[in-house]
Amino acid sequence: MPTSDSLHLEAILLAAGRSRRMGNVDKLLLPIDGIAMVRRSACLFLELGMALTVVTGSDNQHIAEALTGLDVKLVANSDADSGQHSSVRAGLAVTPLLAPGVVIALSDQPLLTTPDISALAAAFTEHGASRICVPRHAGQRGNPVILPQAIARQLRSPDAPTPRAFIDTHSETVAWFDTASDHFIRDIDTPSDAERLLGPTVRG
Repeated sequence: MPTSDSLHLEAILLAAGRSRRMGNVDKLLLPIDGIAMVRRSACLFLELGMALTVVTGSDNQHIAEALTGLDVKLVANSDADSGQHSSVRAGLAVTPLLAPGVVIALSDQPLLTTPDISALAAAFTEHGASRICVPRHAGQRGNPVILPQAIARQLRSPDAPTPRAFIDTHSETVAWFDTASDHFIRDIDTPSDAERLLGPTVRG
């Protein structure tokens, strides 16, 4: 449950990737303590009281099944193959954007915890909820990021730049959250990543 006003945020979880580098394994269904990774990721934000939109690919049955019973809004991105930016826009298009900020999160960061997200949200609030909050560990940029409401509204326009491009060209709008936790920079793209972060897993 939320512990402070800093957690009154909306969140978009990107789950439209095809896991091409995982072979025959859908990385989002990899089990973490018996729970599909995408479900575990969704629960991080729900446990903190955030309204959550999950963006899937056009064939979202397996993701929908993994999220059964959770209070999430599912949106299918038919243009997912064009890149992650299209999923961000699909999520922003259906998110009310009424909260001070919206978290843009990946589904394949199995080390993230609710304290990690809480710390990021607190940093966002400390900067007046007016700057893009980006986690950084040992000089490496990570995820998720938090967009202020006003910037999120700008970025859902069809001709707007991607959040990453906006961050790269508007450094004055960014508040870096430097952290000792490497959870923000660890994700899964390959079977080797999965073995390193989760232990022995099924190889595709």
